[in-house]
Amino acid sequence: MMKRNSEAGARWKASVLLFGFAVSFIAALLFGDQARAGEFTQKAPSSPEKLRLVSSFEGGNLYFAGKFRVLKLSGTYREMGRQYGRLMSVQMKEMHRELLRLYAENGVACSGMTLEDFSMRLFRLYPARFQELAGGIAETSGLSLNAVAVLNEFFDYFLDCYSRPGSGDDGHCSGIAAWGRYSGEGKLVIGRNFDFPAFYRAFDKYITIVAYNPSDASNSTAVITYPGQIGSIQAFNSHGLVLENNNGISSGDSGRYFGQRIPFMIKDLAAMLDSSTYEALDAALATSRLHYPLIYNVAYPGGASSYEMTTFEVKKRQGTGGLLIGTNHFVSPDWGPPGSEYRDGIKESKERYDNLGRLAEKHAGKIDASVMMEIMDVPRDKGGATPEDKSIYQFVAAPVDLKIWVKALTYSDWTEVDLKPLLHR
Repeated sequence: MMKRNSEAGARWKASVLLFGFAVSFIAALLFGDQARAGEFTQKAPSSPEKLRLVSSFEGGNLYFAGKFRVLKLSGTYREMGRQYGRLMSVQMKEMHRELLRLYAENGVACSGMTLEDFSMRLFRLYPARFQELAGGIAETSGLSLNAVAVLNEFFDYFLDCYSRPGSGDDGHCSGIAAWGRYSGEGKLVIGRNFDFPAFYRAFDKYITIVAYNPSDASNSTAVITYPGQIGSIQAFNSHGLVLENNNGISSGDSGRYFGQRIPFMIKDLAAMLDSSTYEALDAALATSRLHYPLIYNVAYPGGASSYEMTTFEVKKRQGTGGLLIGTNHFVSPDWGPPGSEYRDGIKESKERYDNLGRLAEKHAGKIDASVMMEIMDVPRDKGGATPEDKSIYQFVAAPVDLKIWVKALTYSDWTEVDLKPLLHR
C-alpha cells in the first residue's frame, strides 16, 4: 500500500512539473515576440545599488552606485570645492584631456574664440558662491582655474558654435511626467532623455551624481553631471523638486547671449539651492532671462509644468490630467509660427512628443518608476522617444521618495540611487 502511494505521488509530482514546463514554453511563444517588438513586460525597478565608499577628504565622500560615481559634499562653498577637487582629481584630468581631443576631432570650434577663452569669459559671470566652489576645486585637483572653467563651459561652447537650426543637432531631448490617473501608485514620476551627438558617449564613464549640502541656508541639491562641472542640465533638491531642460532652438529664437548672461547650468543649480517650494521655483524660472533658448520641465510631488523659454520671453504650460510632456518644440499656442528653417527639427520633436503621449495613454493607471523606465527604453523607430544613435543618458525620478534611476545607453543599465542619505535637508 505504501509503495502504491509513493508511486502515485511521484507520478503526480512529475505531472505538475511537466505542466509547469508546458506553461513556460507556451508563454515564451506567446509573449517573446511581443517583448522583442517593443511591447512592455511588467518588471520591478532595478535593485537599489548600495553606496560603496571609495574615499573621503575633509568631510566629503566619494561612493560608487553600480558603475556611477556619487559625490557627497558638505560645508561652505570653498570647502565643498576642495572636497570635489581632491576626490575627483583623476577623473577631472582625464575628462579635460578627452574633451579637448574629441572636440578637435569633431571640429567643434568657434571662429575667433577658443574653448579656453570662451570658458573664462562665461566663468567670470558666475555668482560669488560658485566662483568660490570653482576656486576650491582648483586648489586640490591639480588643475588650473582655466581648466576648471573649460570643464564647466564645454557644453555651452558646443551650443554656441555647433548647434544650429536644421543642423541635425538642434535638439533631441525628451521629458515626461506622470501622476494622478496615469500613476500606478498615486505618486509622480518623471523621466528624461539627454540626447546629443554620439561622440558624447565617450564621456559616459565619467557621469557623476554630485550632492551639495551647503552650510548656509540653501537647500541640499543633487545633480547628474560630469567631473569638475558645478551646474547641470538636471537637478533634484531635498524638497522633492526636479528640474531638467531641453534644447529649444528649433522654435524660432536663434539668439545668443553667451558671455552676457549667467550660464543656464549655473542658473539651474542656483534655482534649486534657493527654492524650497514649487511656487519659489516657478517664480525663479518665470523671471529668468537665458543666454540660449530652452524648454524646462519641472516636477514636484503634486504635479509638473513646462517653461518654454526664449532669450526674451517665458511662457508656462501647466501639466493637466496627470501628464506633462516636453520635447524640443514650443507647444504653447501664444508663440508665433517659426521660420521654415526650423520645420525639420519641429517635425522630429513632435514625433517624439506624440509617441510619449501614446505610450502614456497605453499605460495609464500603471505608470510607476518601473514602467517609466520601460517607456524611456522604447526606441524612437519603435514608437518611443529615444533615438538609439543619439541617446547619451537618461534618468527617472520619484520626487516623493527622493530616488533616481540613471542609465547611460551604451555604458550602464538602470541604476537606482537613493538621494535621502546624500541630501541633509
